[in-house]
Amino acid sequence: MADMAWEVKCREEDMKQRALENERRAIDDARRSVDEKAQQLKAVAHQSALIGGFTMVALVEMPIPSNLNSAQLIIFGGTASSVIGLMLLAMLNATFMLVAILKYDCVNRDVKFSDFWRKRCESDW
Repeated sequence: MADMAWEVKCREEDMKQRALENERRAIDDARRSVDEKAQQLKAVAHQSALIGGFTMVALVEMPIPSNLNSAQLIIFGGTASSVIGLMLLAMLNATFMLVAILKYDCVNRDVKFSDFWRKRCESDW
């Protein structure tokens, strides 16, 4: 009889420990998912800032010949300006999404991170 009580007690402790380990794994999985998306968003933001910066430098530093057609100059200026604006928009969008996902609570997960991402960020991504 004592062996049976001991086995039941050990089994209950084992189940508590397994539940604790499963919770830790779930927290680690959520943190990994957040870190993965954060790295992707940082890469997009850095790349768009880099492209926008290079376009700005090209716009400012490019020697413009005096016999250039004004229509070509307007097209060049408009294209370069739109690239800079769009890259700035992409960088800001990625940065704002990064702020949103870094506020995700990995410990007290009210919703799974995949659901959080799908509802709040997927359409912007």
